Amino acid sequence: MKKIFSLFLALLFLKAGSAGAASSDWHENQSKGAKTRLIASYYKNQAGEKKLIAGIEFKIASGWKIYGPGSEGIGMPPSFDFTNSKNLAKHTIFWPQAIAEEEKIGDEKFAYSSYKNEVIIPIEIDLKQADQAVELNVQLNYGLCKEICVPASENFTLQIPDEIDTTSLSEIQKFFPTQISDEKEAPKPTTNNLALFSAILLAIFGGAILNIMPCVLPVLSIKLISIIRHSESEISHIRFSFLSTIIGILSCFAIFALCASIIKLTGNSLGWGLQFQNPYFLIFLIVILIIFVGNLLGVFEINFDRFLATTLNKKISNEEEKKNIFLPNFLSGILAVLLATPCSAPFLGAAISFALVQSFFVIFLIFFFIGIGFSLPYFILIFTPKLVYILPRPGNWMLQIKQLMAGLLAATVIWLIYVLSHNIGALPAFLAGIIAVAILACFKIKMEFLKFLAIATLVISSFLLPMKLQKQQKISKDSYESFWIEFDEAKLHQLIIEGKTVVVDITADWCLSCKFNKIRVLQNKEVIAKLNGGDIIAMRGDITKPNEEIINFLHKNNRFAIPFNAVYGPKAPDGLLASELLTKKELFELIEKAQ
Repeated sequence: MKKIFSLFLALLFLKAGSAGAASSDWHENQSKGAKTRLIASYYKNQAGEKKLIAGIEFKIASGWKIYGPGSEGIGMPPSFDFTNSKNLAKHTIFWPQAIAEEEKIGDEKFAYSSYKNEVIIPIEIDLKQADQAVELNVQLNYGLCKEICVPASENFTLQIPDEIDTTSLSEIQKFFPTQISDEKEAPKPTTNNLALFSAILLAIFGGAILNIMPCVLPVLSIKLISIIRHSESEISHIRFSFLSTIIGILSCFAIFALCASIIKLTGNSLGWGLQFQNPYFLIFLIVILIIFVGNLLGVFEINFDRFLATTLNKKISNEEEKKNIFLPNFLSGILAVLLATPCSAPFLGAAISFALVQSFFVIFLIFFFIGIGFSLPYFILIFTPKLVYILPRPGNWMLQIKQLMAGLLAATVIWLIYVLSHNIGALPAFLAGIIAVAILACFKIKMEFLKFLAIATLVISSFLLPMKLQKQQKISKDSYESFWIEFDEAKLHQLIIEGKTVVVDITADWCLSCKFNKIRVLQNKEVIAKLNGGDIIAMRGDITKPNEEIINFLHKNNRFAIPFNAVYGPKAPDGLLASELLTKKELFELIEKAQ
């Protein structure tokens, strides 16, 4: 009786132990040529994020082999079906280095790859909800060969315990191209006073430098118009107008911080300038800027004060109208920030990357100081308002300045249409621009109700019609230079395992800093010769449109903004990151260090 009771307890504990195990039972093939199992574990990446990695482990008997990647023409490499898994969004396979082999069949030779003895094929798992339970259901199909080849099929079911299994991780690590997890490298995000102070300084400098970055050149017109408008005003009015602009800038950055906090809370992807991936945001900017162009060219007058007075059914005198200068300057500050976001200035990327892995308070604090840095020119004008008096007296030159500013904003609109064309297609983007221009004609309608109705109809159409047209046509895509290959993280890791040197460039059509790097460095003749010499692989990723794989890759490298340039190689499997403003000298030095 005691023996039966002891056996019962042993079975009970065995059952309880396997329920939360991070590995399945071994499944042995009928041929006895191989046995397989599924292992998995959570881990923390370098950004401190909770991730899940799995692996199919093969123990292959002596004399037997299984096929590796690229062997589809001659054999049957392992394939994995996760269809019935719970809480799985997608999976990425990282093939370990396989043995290159060749087989002659008749007069024809076939190249293939194989694995022998023992191998684990790592599989990175992306979850739908990070805080929900995970069950992996995997259908494995593969070919197993000795003198003859036999097809093999196994089914695995594994409930993943919410913990880090160091044994499974260490096993998978042996066959994974980069460091999966290191508790020293991936501590829980903490904020000490020195690190926070350094991040604040970076935020201020980054925001200030943002004023002279390429993407902010269109904003120059808005700033110049603001200064010219107040060249004859009283000092108190000048100060108040620039203070209004600063409030607009800081309000916009506060909204950015709030959005970043909400997105982080929901576990979704975020990054600096990613709103330019959204076609509705681009169309919104096109419509707003077209209206500004029309105002500068005299098609109509934007008079916020008269509008507010009409709304409130209150008459205001000309003197009161001059004093009411808050709203237009406040809105110009917001528009300046929206147009500036495609750039990632030096120091800015580091400050944002620090903020987005910290608490919500730190996120708001860093974004606030980026806004302070971006507002520095206005602070200078507040404390030295007499600088405005250096400008000539208003006259005919003002009309010429307005026409020049209209030209700059029109150029910005053309650029935005170009960015939009890479998102939804050339024809839908052109249609959005045409509808936006047609809005200007509506301002000539004399009946207020008809004017309002026509403008509202065209504004709504500018959002709906291009998107409808987009669904009916194929989107044209820019062809890469011949030596650039499309970004693929699994392929990148495979190339690193093979000892290749890889230059990675993550870009977007809306990122003017990326364009600057491309024209100044990546299209340089010496750089092209270096990248196209055969010893280096050039890999380019594009996030003009949303791309979850690339965004996750950036986050793994603790980057939340582009440009992103890095060099990987035998001496730098984890990559050497370049600065936001790339130079030819820096790129060549990184390549030399990585090789």
